Amino acid sequence: MQKRLISFIKDFLEISASVILIFTFLTFVLGEGAGAVSSLFRLGSSGIAVESLFQLFLLAFTISLFKLIFLTDAIIKTLGGLVRYVLFFGLSTIFIMISAFCFKWISNELKYWLIFLACYVLSTAISIIVSNLINKKEDEKLNAALKVIKGN
Repeated sequence: MQKRLISFIKDFLEISASVILIFTFLTFVLGEGAGAVSSLFRLGSSGIAVESLFQLFLLAFTISLFKLIFLTDAIIKTLGGLVRYVLFFGLSTIFIMISAFCFKWISNELKYWLIFLACYVLSTAISIIVSNLINKKEDEKLNAALKVIKGN
């Protein structure tokens, strides 16, 4: 239990740091013009509002919770890997879209939502590909070590 709690806190802090870093960079790059389009950038290039930081922390916490539930065997033990990933990314997408709508992260114009969805789908696809490649490498190492142990 303690190991899972530490892992959850680690994931939460890593996701939070990544999200804050990304939005800090976007705030610097997009500057003053983005404030009219998104509440996340209402301070322009001056920084990120404390209210927005709390919203991003809520997002990171929720994604970390979804990760704990769906991508570990801490709560659900019987689902297959593909179903776990579909549930994780599906619920994460729904939560992000609800948050974006409620917190006015994205203007209600269709073009901004399409750009957001395209970026999200692209980053999700890259994440899945990289995760699968890392898992395959780890499996190969474990299988090689198992062969050595068995003496083959």
